[in-house]
Amino acid sequence: MTNDLWGLVRVYVFLITVLVVGELLRRLLKKPADFTRKFIHIGVGFWGYFAWPIVSRWIVVIPPASFVLINIISHRWRLIPAMESEDRSNLGTIYYPLSICLLVLLFWQSDLRIIAMLGSMVMGLGDGFATIIGRAKGKHVYSRGKSKKSWEGSLAMFLFAVIAGLAVLLPYTVLPFGTVLVRSGLIALAAAVVEGLTPGGYDNLTVPLASAGLYYLLFVVL
Repeated sequence: MTNDLWGLVRVYVFLITVLVVGELLRRLLKKPADFTRKFIHIGVGFWGYFAWPIVSRWIVVIPPASFVLINIISHRWRLIPAMESEDRSNLGTIYYPLSICLLVLLFWQSDLRIIAMLGSMVMGLGDGFATIIGRAKGKHVYSRGKSKKSWEGSLAMFLFAVIAGLAVLLPYTVLPFGTVLVRSGLIALAAAVVEGLTPGGYDNLTVPLASAGLYYLLFVVL
């Protein structure tokens, strides 16, 4: 089996493990779906570490593309309750793997792979903890469409997006720590603004694509 195919197996094993653990948390520990959904959301953000050795973007795109279909089916028939929102109009679970597909197709080549990883990690950690902390500690609320958000959640988005940037750029680049911190901070600030302005589950598309696109524009093109 080639390295790319072994990598494909690793990615699937990781993603399925995240789903299974989320469902076990719901069934055995009686965790609410809001908790398990964000647990899965955060966990999936780490997919890039398992996909990193894969060279072909057409291999890398297979898992997220398959989960677009799986999540559409699950959303329709509630097959994986641990990751489903009570709001049937929220299609965030479908947009999330779709955004990863787009990141892979746009950036999975040579050194640009870190941009695909960065976009999904910012989404996974930043948005995941923004929701958790916003719901637990959010007292200063603002609305975007049907979505209620908080400044506390937006601050959490920024802080965990910085951590996401550090987690990707430090191990996969040779940039000095100060440079990595500045870049992570700029991307995190943009991600927090985009997340705050985006209603519903659409932030699962806008945040990763905006984060990756801004990084590419600022630090590759310019």
